[in-house]
Amino acid sequence: MDRTLRPMARSAAPLLVVAALLAGCGGHYVNRGSDLFSDGRYVEAAEVFERTQDRLASSDADEQARYGLYRGATLFVLGDFAHAQSWLAYAYEVERVNPGALGGEDRAFLDRVWIALEARYRGLPTNTSNTAVAAVPPAPPPASPQAAPPPATPAPATQRSLAAPQ
Repeated sequence: MDRTLRPMARSAAPLLVVAALLAGCGGHYVNRGSDLFSDGRYVEAAEVFERTQDRLASSDADEQARYGLYRGATLFVLGDFAHAQSWLAYAYEVERVNPGALGGEDRAFLDRVWIALEARYRGLPTNTSNTAVAAVPPAPPPASPQAAPPPATPAPATQRSLAAPQ
């Protein structure tokens, strides 16, 4: 290599490495959130998803569907069923418009979480006592996943339970 090109080649090498790393981590935020979910670190996963929601617009369909799935599953475990429903419906909608956006395991997981969500709504007790909690009407049952619009920006979830869905 020519002596005049060596300094340029050395200075360009770190830039190429950084560019390659940035190109390969487009969906890193989804992987980070899903890894935290898998580790049972639900509050941290919810925070990652909330902080990275603005990336959805520039993400591909696979990332959008996985984001909706894992954000919905995280909110379900934390007890925020209404927002969980919205994000799971969002994942179904992305999958409907882009068949195969979710891999087989993720699609099966989406179906299991949706079924658990429906079962949770069916299992809610009726409001028969005079307590303040009972005075709040239960959330409506989930709509069909195909008919649900993408979720609006949800309010931050409050932690209610760290128990994993059965």
